[in-house]
Amino acid sequence: MKNFKIKIAILLSLILFTACSSIPGGPYEKKSDFTWRKVTEETFITNLQPGDIVIKEKEVNPIGMFGHVAIMINERTLFDYPKFGYKSYYIDINFWLENGRDIIVLRYKDMTDEFRERLIKNMKKYFGKSYRISSNRENTDAFYCSQYIWYVYYITAKEMGFELDLDSNGGNFVFPYDFINSPYLEIVNIEKN
Repeated sequence: MKNFKIKIAILLSLILFTACSSIPGGPYEKKSDFTWRKVTEETFITNLQPGDIVIKEKEVNPIGMFGHVAIMINERTLFDYPKFGYKSYYIDINFWLENGRDIIVLRYKDMTDEFRERLIKNMKKYFGKSYRISSNRENTDAFYCSQYIWYVYYITAKEMGFELDLDSNGGNFVFPYDFINSPYLEIVNIEKN
């Protein structure tokens, strides 16, 4: 019985630490009238802006079953905190896409030039750390994918003198799908080129 409990604990830990997660629920702006952008081998994404948040749809496998999210540093490149055991990295959006794993792109509704400049500065400042899951969303020793995005928006707003919490349900953890229903973010159409 003891070995069984240990195996269950290890399995749950592996699931938790292999990729970002999503827990639905909470009082927020429910966005139900949207569709995921289909991703195929021919998909090429353009018209992105620094600060855009790109969410990958959940998959039916241990690594992708919770969804994933990254943030655009410029119109072509995104910053990503991929999974446990890896450091953050940057990559062209079109190489980051996975055939058959659809996406949704979110944009901060109140973006100004000043906010964008400060956001990019903070993205660079907190980039390059290891992946680690923490229940303290303000911990900057390491990040998981959605915590990094939440934090750079949070700290940018704080520096400008206002509060901003992109987490739609306000829990201890912020997960990729929590961004979808944030009242501060809008779903944007991304055209094919």
